[in-house]
Amino acid sequence: MALVEIDVLVAQALGLTLDELLLIYRVQFPVMQGYERDTWYDLAGRIVFTNSKGLVGVGLPRKGNRSTADVTFTTPDGPRKTGKFGWDDLHAMQEAGTLPAGSTVTTTVIDDTQPGGPQARTRAYTAPFALASREADYRIAWAFFEQDQPA
Repeated sequence: MALVEIDVLVAQALGLTLDELLLIYRVQFPVMQGYERDTWYDLAGRIVFTNSKGLVGVGLPRKGNRSTADVTFTTPDGPRKTGKFGWDDLHAMQEAGTLPAGSTVTTTVIDDTQPGGPQARTRAYTAPFALASREADYRIAWAFFEQDQPA
């Protein structure tokens, strides 16, 4: 959200209108729009899945297969299921209503980015999963900062 706020503050400082900021985003950043159209967040704002080439290893893979880590999902009423699930599977479950709000999805990954060698880390995501809208966020931030402007 900080990047959205910076975009809005700079646009306002330059004397642009909200429509001009939105036009710049639509015309100048088609690749980013493509990534944002397929980046899904959990209830806490963590990325569950992204197609962004700059965020390899973030979130779940699109497709589950033999080489992917097991994924476990637990529904609020208790039943759990473990398997080689990918994002497409979980998204389909959410759309079908079999992954209700409050369900948790966990997977363990090997993190080899820290000193001291590889470590197993468990990632947990909480449903529902949703897309963000930069354009909607721009509108919200614009209205917020516009009310702070001196008359």
